Amino acid sequence: MIELSSHEFGSVSSLFDGIEHNVALVHSVIEGNSPGRVFVDRRESPSSAYLIHEGAFHYVAGDPSNGEFNDAMIAYLFDEVLSGPEAQELVLFAFSEAWRQALDALLSPRGAKRIRRKTFAFHPTRFHAHDGWRESLPDGVCVQCIDERLANRNPDYTPLLDPRTQRFGACVAVGDDIASACTAVAVGGGEVEIDIHTNETHRRQGHALRAACAFIEQAQARGLRPNWSCWPERDASCALAGKLGFEDGPDVPAHFWMTGM
Repeated sequence: MIELSSHEFGSVSSLFDGIEHNVALVHSVIEGNSPGRVFVDRRESPSSAYLIHEGAFHYVAGDPSNGEFNDAMIAYLFDEVLSGPEAQELVLFAFSEAWRQALDALLSPRGAKRIRRKTFAFHPTRFHAHDGWRESLPDGVCVQCIDERLANRNPDYTPLLDPRTQRFGACVAVGDDIASACTAVAVGGGEVEIDIHTNETHRRQGHALRAACAFIEQAQARGLRPNWSCWPERDASCALAGKLGFEDGPDVPAHFWMTGM
């Protein structure tokens, strides 16, 4: 198994062409918009690839029957990535049932199990139902793009201002408090993966919907298709996706492992 340099990541792009989920996360690494690592079976015309989006998930693509590569990938995972003294966790996605079955055989002896993640498909025409949403903002509530001024007050927003990542965000402020923020986790493949967080003291007041509306408008202005996904138990996230014009897609299998399993 060979680790590629960042300038070589494009060589695996064809192995991930046509994937139906996690598009922004995978391609943000390939395009150099997000930090990550890519491993292949060979530098020239690779047939197998293992991709890590740092801070998020792991992905495999290509030939699932490449035993030498598969064994090296599993050894690397458990000897290097998951071997630290702190509690470790792995969420590994594949894009074909053949790959998932191969991962069953490789990971089940380690105690890993299959889980599912909910996906949604964005329908712009349904989102148009929220046209004019700014006209009904309550008194004392404002919506704004995350900019340098906001980042100076909230250092967690600083990475959104790095143009190399192509990330961006929008927030809802109630007075001096940030009530809700909707931000880009990753941008790639013409899509953007959404993350949203609402301050507990400001929940159930429509602020998440307002922040998401502002964010989706920014995404559309940039020519990006919004992605929404979450774990099945996140009822509030699922409900908000529906309100914004996202339609339920198929649940996506993933392999999950954590320390102590």
